[in-house]
Parts: sequence; C-alpha cells; structure tokens
Amino acid sequence: MILPRHSGQSRRRLKGTVRGVGHPAGGWHDGPVEHDGPVEHDGPVTQPWVEFRRADAGVVIDMVRAVADARDPGQYGHGVEVVVQAPRRGWFARLFDDDGLPDHARIVVTKAGGDVSYPFDIQLVTDAGGRAARRVPVHRGWARSNSAGLAFLVQKGRPEAAFSWGDLVGGAVAALCALRDNPPDKGWRACVDRSVRRT
Repeated sequence: MILPRHSGQSRRRLKGTVRGVGHPAGGWHDGPVEHDGPVEHDGPVTQPWVEFRRADAGVVIDMVRAVADARDPGQYGHGVEVVVQAPRRGWFARLFDDDGLPDHARIVVTKAGGDVSYPFDIQLVTDAGGRAARRVPVHRGWARSNSAGLAFLVQKGRPEAAFSWGDLVGGAVAALCALRDNPPDKGWRACVDRSVRRT
C-alpha cells in the first residue's frame, strides 16, 4: 500500500486522448489488490517538475522508462515513483476544495532494490480519498481498490509480458481526467520522486 507520510488517510492532511497513450492495455477491472506496504516520503520530490500537455505525455513516458531501465532503487532502496499532477483548479473551485492542492497520481515504477515487475501500482491522491477508485472507469486488465482510505489503480500483467509504459502513464492521466470535469490540456506536470521509504 502506498502511504505517503505527509498524506495520512486522505489528502486533507497534506502540507505541502493522450498522443501515443491510449487506453490501458486490456483496460481496468475490479479484483484482489496487494500493495508493497506503507510508504513514507521525506519531503519534496528530489527532481524538478517538468510541464507537459495532456495531449502529449511523451515526456512522462520517457521519465518512467528511464527509471525502469536504470532499475533505480531510490534514495533508500525502497523504490521510485513518478508523480503526475493535474492542473490546479480555478480560484473559485479552490474555495470549495479541502486543501487547494492539485490532484495527482503516484506511479510506482520500481519496487525495493530497483525491481521492475508487474503489477504496477498507481495511487490517486485527491480530496475523494479512497472513494476516487470507484469513480474511475473499469476496464479489463487493471484492478482498482480503496485500501485504508487510499485509492489505487493496479496495472496487472503476466511475468513474461512486455512492459507498456505508454499504457501505464495513460492510465494515470485518464484516471485524473475521470476525476475532473474536462481538465485543461495545459498545466499538467510530472516529476520523479526518489525519496520513497516503505515501512
């Protein structure tokens, strides 16, 4: 289970058609979901944010591929996540937001020791908490869960199956879009977080 120390059970406690990316291969579906254990983050992400357009997430796919190809174990050897952040809402919408922070998805690219293998977890960090998982369309090949108030999508695959980074990133972006009413094409950004610590 992905549990950033600064997010608690929901984001309320926080302080701080994609080109080349179609629907996730096989789609999503409900089913048993297992996670690697609670995760903590020491603080801000360790690499700078990179902006991208929703219609072209190639830079995010490159981020994920680079982390996976390097088998990067992260700062503490517990893995690395790529964070995809949706555009901030307008000032009026933020008046009704719990914390005013943008919705984001945390893609777990590598596990402990830099392992790269199915399944791949995506944590959705929004005001909806664990309920966000039920608001994402269901397709075959993926699972979704509300685990201790945290929302997850899980890309499943056979051990010998080739990795599809475009589908993984596309799943994260599509989920964030499903949780927003027509988010803008501009204002998206992504970064690599190497500060993961699973406990």
